[in-house]
Amino acid sequence: MKITLWHRWSAALTVATLTGLATAATAQGQSTEAVLAHDGRALLPIVIPEDAGERLRTVANDLAAYLGRMSGATFEVKTGLGGDVGIMLGTLEQFPSRLVSRDMADALAIRNRFDGKEAYVIRTAPRRVVLLGAEDWGASHAAYRLLEEFGCRWFFPAREWEVIPDRRDLRIDLAVDDRPAILARRIWYQWGYLDREQGRCGGEHATWRRRNRMASSISINCGHAWDHVISVYKDLIKAHPEYLALRDGERGGNKFCVSNPAVIDLYTRYALDYFAKNPDADMVSADPSDGGGHCECENCAAMGKVSNRVFHLANEVAKAVDEKYPGKMVGLYAYNLHSEPPDFELAPNVYVQLTSGFIRGQYSYDELFELWPKKCRNMGFYEYYSVYQWNGDMLPGGNGGNVGHHRRRIPEFHHANATSIDAESGNNWGPHGRGYIVANRLMWNPKADVDSITEDFYMKAFGPAADVMQRYYERVAPENSPIISNHLLGLAFRDIHEATELAKDRPDVLARLDHLKIYLRYVHLKWMLGREQDKARSKDLWEQLFTHVYRNRYTYMNHWEAIRQFQTRVTAKAVDEPTWHHSGPEAPWIGKAPNTRQEIAAFFAEGLEYFKPQEIDERAYSDDLVPVRFVKGHARPNAPTPAGFFQGGFRSVMYSIAGEPLEVTVTTGRIAWYRDRAQAKYTFTDEQQEVILEGRLPLDGQKHAIRCQVPTAGLYFFDFNDSGAGWTKAAAGDQPLTIPLRKSGFTHHGWGKNYYFYVPKGLKNVTYYFDGGAHKIIGPDGKLVREVENHQSGTYITIPVPDGMDGTIWRFKQIALSKIWFTNVPNYLAGTPNALMIPREVAEADGLEVREGYQPVAKVSLGVLWRDGDGATVLAVTV
Repeated sequence: MKITLWHRWSAALTVATLTGLATAATAQGQSTEAVLAHDGRALLPIVIPEDAGERLRTVANDLAAYLGRMSGATFEVKTGLGGDVGIMLGTLEQFPSRLVSRDMADALAIRNRFDGKEAYVIRTAPRRVVLLGAEDWGASHAAYRLLEEFGCRWFFPAREWEVIPDRRDLRIDLAVDDRPAILARRIWYQWGYLDREQGRCGGEHATWRRRNRMASSISINCGHAWDHVISVYKDLIKAHPEYLALRDGERGGNKFCVSNPAVIDLYTRYALDYFAKNPDADMVSADPSDGGGHCECENCAAMGKVSNRVFHLANEVAKAVDEKYPGKMVGLYAYNLHSEPPDFELAPNVYVQLTSGFIRGQYSYDELFELWPKKCRNMGFYEYYSVYQWNGDMLPGGNGGNVGHHRRRIPEFHHANATSIDAESGNNWGPHGRGYIVANRLMWNPKADVDSITEDFYMKAFGPAADVMQRYYERVAPENSPIISNHLLGLAFRDIHEATELAKDRPDVLARLDHLKIYLRYVHLKWMLGREQDKARSKDLWEQLFTHVYRNRYTYMNHWEAIRQFQTRVTAKAVDEPTWHHSGPEAPWIGKAPNTRQEIAAFFAEGLEYFKPQEIDERAYSDDLVPVRFVKGHARPNAPTPAGFFQGGFRSVMYSIAGEPLEVTVTTGRIAWYRDRAQAKYTFTDEQQEVILEGRLPLDGQKHAIRCQVPTAGLYFFDFNDSGAGWTKAAAGDQPLTIPLRKSGFTHHGWGKNYYFYVPKGLKNVTYYFDGGAHKIIGPDGKLVREVENHQSGTYITIPVPDGMDGTIWRFKQIALSKIWFTNVPNYLAGTPNALMIPREVAEADGLEVREGYQPVAKVSLGVLWRDGDGATVLAVTV
C-alpha cells in the first residue's frame, strides 16, 4: 500500500527553536515502507513519551490492541522517544527534533490560536512509523488514521459495528498531513447517555468519538446560561429583585433586566470567576435562559429589539474578559427572540452559533445564514439532527439520517467560515447511523466524497450483503422522501432477510444485521401502536415496546434515555401505570436480559409476516401542466375558493389563459403565536424560473390580495414561504391554481372541504398512499365511493374505478392534506374542478378541452348549471 496525501497550509511555523531539524524522508529512491508485523509476529514496538498523559496512553494501548487483533501479534507499548525504531506516537513538543522535518513542522502549525491543535502528520520509513500531532488530540487522530488505512472502522458505538480485518502482514508506505476544516465538531445526545460513564473517556460514545476523530480544537460554550447565573447568585438577586426582568408589572423569572448596569457588573463578575476557576476553558456563555420572558421595563424597551439587549450584555462582558484574559471568548446562540444580529458591531471575542430552528424576528433562517457571517468574526452553527419528540425514533428519522442534508449543509457552513458545528442528536443509530457517519466525515473535511463514504460503509459493514444493504438504506433514506407504508416496510424487512441469507457465513455481519432487526422490531411495535384502537391492547403494546428497547439498549439502535425520561412518563400517565414513570425500579422490564439470537429471529419472522409488499400500479406523468375545462360553461370569477390552511411554504402552479394577470388572496399569520417571525415571502416565476414578481407580507392574520402582471399566457409558479406562521390561499374558482403533491407531504391544519383530482381514462383502480386522518372519496356523480378510517393511515388505498367513471374528476372530502401520494393518478389537486391542471399528455390522450387562448369577456349569472357532490352548491357562469 502506498498512499501519499499532502494537505498544504500557507501559514509558516517559526522553527528557530527546532534546531538540528532532519528530514524524516529517506534519500530519493529509497523505500519508505514500514513493516509493522509479519507472519503473526510484531516487528515494531509502540513508543510513547515518558510524560505521556492519560489520553495518549489510552490511544497507545488501543493501537496495540487493534494491530494485534489484525495480525495475531502482540505489540509492546514502550516509553521513551529517544530511539529511531518503532511506531512513535506523541506531540511536536515531545518528539525528538531530528525526526521532525521542516515540512512536518509547517503542517503542524497552529494558526489563530486554535486552527491546528488537532493537526497531525504520518510518515513511514523502514523500521519507523511517525504518528505526530501538534497536541494530544492530533497524535490520537494520527493513530486512528493509521488503523483506518489498514481497514479498521468503528461505524457505530456498539462493539458489533467495529470492523477489524485479518492481516497477518502489516506493511504500509504512507505520508499524510491533515487537520480538521471545522475546529469543533459535536454530535451529542439530547436527553443524555445511558449512564454517566458512556460520555466519558472509556465510555462507548466517548470511544466512538475518539476513534472517529470527532473532537474540538476549541471548547464551545454557547448554551443557555442566564438561569444558571441567577442560581449562582440567588442570595444577591433575592436582595436585588431589580436585577430580574419586569414582566406584567413584577420582577422575577429567569431573564435579566439588561439595561441595569449592575446586571452587567454581575455577569462580568461571573465570567471572570469562571475563567479563574477554569483556566483551560476557551469560552464562557452569556446566552439567555430558554424561552421568552424578556424585560418590559422602559429602559430595556429603549434599547430596541431583544437582540440588542442580549448582545449588549455579551459585548460588555466580552470587553472585560478580553482585558483580563486575552484570547478568551464569550459565547451565545443566535436563537429564538435573539436570532437576528444586533444593530451594532460585536466585540471581536464574541462567539455566535446560529441555530437552524426556533427562529424569531424579521429574518428567515436563510437570510440569517447570509447576515451573521458578515456580522460576527467567530461563527458556528447549531443543528437539530434528532429530537425524539419530533420523530420518535421512527423511519425515516430526522436530519441526522439525511445524507443529502449533510452533503449540502456542511460545505455551506464551511464556506461561511464556521469553526464549529453542534448537532443535537439521539443515541438512535437504527434510523440515523449511516447519516451520523457521513456527518462525522464531512465535519472533518467538507470536500470529502460522500458516495465513497457510504460505499465504504456498505462494503466493510456488510461484506457479501453490501448491495442489498445499500438498497435498504436508500429505500428508507430521508433525502429520498420515502413513503413509510406497510408496503415499504415489507420491502425493508425483505432487504434485511435477503442480506441475512447472503451473509450466512459471516458472523460479524450477522451480528450487525441482528441490531437492525432489533430496530425494525421497534418500528413494528410503534407502527401497531399508531393504529391500535383498543386501550388494553395499546397498553400491552407499550409495555412490549419499553421492554424491547430496555433489553436492547446497549445496541444503541434506539435512544433509550429519551424513551425512559420522556415517553415512559407520558405513557405512564395515559395508561395509569405509575411504576412506568421514568422506568422506575418496579417497572416490569427492569432487569430483563438482552434478546437472544433465537428471540431476534422469531420477532423478525413476525415482522416479515406482518408487513407484506403489495402489487402497486405505478405510472409516471410529466410536469407539463395545462388547464382543462372540466365543467362546461362553469366559472366562478367573483368567489375566491380557499385551498387549505397550511403551515410551511411550498409551490403552487398557476396559468394565465390569455395573458391576464394572476390573482391570489393569501391570509398570513394564521398562528398568532408565530407572528413575530420573518415576514412571509412570495415569488412568481415563469417556466424558465425567471422571477416575474416577488414581495413580502406582514404576518398579521389579514387577507392580502396579490396581483401579478405576466408578460404572456402560459404556466407560472407561485412560491410562498410563511415562516411557519400558517397561511391560507384562495383564488377565483375558474383561475387555474393547482397544488403539486409531494412525497414529503404538507403540514395542513383542519379539514379542506374539497380537493379535486383527475382519474385518466382506462384506469381500473385508483391507488394512493396517505398518512393522516379519516376522509372520504367522492366520485364524479357526487356519491360516496370510499370512506377511509384513521387506522388505515400509513397504507396504500386501492379503489376500483366503476365503468364510465374514468376520464373524470373525483375529489377528497373533509381531508387534512398531510401526506397524499398517488401511484397511478397525476399528483395534482385543486380547490375547484376548473382550477385543476393536468399533464398535457393526459389531456391530449383523453381528448379534453385545453383552455389555452380562452378570454372571459363578460360576467352573467345563469343560475344553477352544475352542482357539486353535496347537491347544494349553486355556481355562476362567465360567458
